[in-house]
Amino acid sequence: MMKIENFSPQELIHVWRFLLLAVLFVIGFSILLWRLWNVQVLDSPRYGAAQSAQSFRYVEIPGLRGRIFDRNGEVLADNRPAYSVVLYCEELRSAGRYTTIAADSVIDQLAQRLGLPRTISQKQVAHHIRTSLPMPLVIWQDVDYRTIAYLSEWSEDLPGVAVLARPRRIYPNGSLAAHAIGYVGAPGKDLSNYTTSGRKWNYRLPELRGRAGLEAQYDHILAGKSGEENLRVDSRGDTRERWVCEEAIPGKDLTTTLDIRLQRVAENALAGRPGAAVALDPRNGDILVLASTPGYDLNAMIPPKAGATLARLNAAPGLPFINRAIQAQYAPGSVFKPFVAIAAQEFAHYNPDTLLECTGVYTDFNCRLRCAQRYGHGELDLRQAIMRSCNPYFCTMGVAIGIQAITTIAHQVGFGELTGIDLPAEADGFIPTPEWKQRRYKTKWNPVDTAQCAIGQGAITATPLQVANATAAIAMRGKRFRPRLVADGAPQGEATGTLPWHKPTLDSVIEGMRMTVRSGTGQTMQVDGIDVAGKTGTAEYMDRGVRRKHVWCTAFAPAAKPEIVVCVMLDNGSGGGKDAGPIIQKILSAHFNAKATAITADEETLSD
Repeated sequence: MMKIENFSPQELIHVWRFLLLAVLFVIGFSILLWRLWNVQVLDSPRYGAAQSAQSFRYVEIPGLRGRIFDRNGEVLADNRPAYSVVLYCEELRSAGRYTTIAADSVIDQLAQRLGLPRTISQKQVAHHIRTSLPMPLVIWQDVDYRTIAYLSEWSEDLPGVAVLARPRRIYPNGSLAAHAIGYVGAPGKDLSNYTTSGRKWNYRLPELRGRAGLEAQYDHILAGKSGEENLRVDSRGDTRERWVCEEAIPGKDLTTTLDIRLQRVAENALAGRPGAAVALDPRNGDILVLASTPGYDLNAMIPPKAGATLARLNAAPGLPFINRAIQAQYAPGSVFKPFVAIAAQEFAHYNPDTLLECTGVYTDFNCRLRCAQRYGHGELDLRQAIMRSCNPYFCTMGVAIGIQAITTIAHQVGFGELTGIDLPAEADGFIPTPEWKQRRYKTKWNPVDTAQCAIGQGAITATPLQVANATAAIAMRGKRFRPRLVADGAPQGEATGTLPWHKPTLDSVIEGMRMTVRSGTGQTMQVDGIDVAGKTGTAEYMDRGVRRKHVWCTAFAPAAKPEIVVCVMLDNGSGGGKDAGPIIQKILSAHFNAKATAITADEETLSD
């Protein structure tokens, strides 16, 4: 073994240089091994996920939307196949052409051949290619069979062009029950790279979601469960492989409580006049009719026509988008009087046989509230006051019992609060109180305010559904149910309590309502062979300086064992008995398959 002393100085320099180079080589090789270990072992999951993110695209496939039926199985909302002309832009790029220019050229050529106007702009084409290249670009939707036949024959001459079948929502009855059924629309504008149910989707096929009515309320049931399609793409974004990873699950069908036959009768009777009609089963809260006019054709709300339809309807007179049955709030007028009669007996022990004289006008406390009977009714008891809808009688009685008794009964039957119907955007109405007046107007409550409330006017407001639901509480002798459009497997309904009203109280009020239909202001609600109990109402309001009237009728039948409650309200009329009563008569006649009774009452009798 050679000793270091045997090397010359020059040789020692070379030895040390060699040793240093060996050490550096070992260190460098160790660092390389360490980095390879990190990249290939420790960081492998992260790089694998990044590669997958660049190579794979995840597409959400919506499930077929469930159908909607009425209580007798008639279809209210369905799906039908609709054929769209689409263009797969990536096929044009693979042919060696600049994609945007090529796509525009193909679309123009198609428009000329098919005789269809171009509906997609160059900017939309460029945006699609930039953000959604693997997905089909929809050029025309819902084309006719002539177009389909032409494309099938000339498909080889049209690279990238295809006909794609997709489900389209359809409403067989058009505008019938439009506000109750509702409509569907696109879920949003930016649909790229979003997350649902824990999955981050790159694309989604067009999906419609509920936007109003039952379509919106029960969207989670109707929409079903989405499936998944996977795409493998290359570095340019072209699709190399696609497969369905998970099949979509169709949405569930929905059976409503609506009776579309009665709904049709109600809407035909309303004849497009601004108003509403509600019919319900007081024994369980089932809504049989929920009509609001004017309405609109639900089929016109399906994209791509929805935008133009929305603009037109928003500018239309009569506010067709408003569901007057549950959203419009009106002074209830005399249909509120039966509840004032209940308040008088329950809280002030008022004797229904008490006689008060009506002279045609209430003049106490320096006010003048006129009666519908110009020269007065003379002496009336409570039942007769309900039958004649006498304002002075109820003003006098209301002031005597006080506003607290009236508001207590009003809240008991659901005025001033939501009924809880399974529809979005319900209004709650309003019941005024002394505290509210002091807070808003900085003035004290006075007897004239009470007199106004006692005849259903002043600041009090209610929806037609609230009036129908409150009438059902009288019909069922205090038992209340939540109104519903979907029974959801509970035929007995959801009871919301029984009101502690005494039998003599209800006997007198119901008898007054029966007399109203037999020989009072509600004779137009008579139906042959059916004992109907009802109440008419008229409430004045100002419309751009012109005095107009909201007219009401509410009724239940048969009076002894009710199975239906009907309430009708019209925005502009002359009297409840004259205008709203005949509509109720038609609905009741259709329900009982009975004949309407011919009425010969004079105009003044029917004026309230």
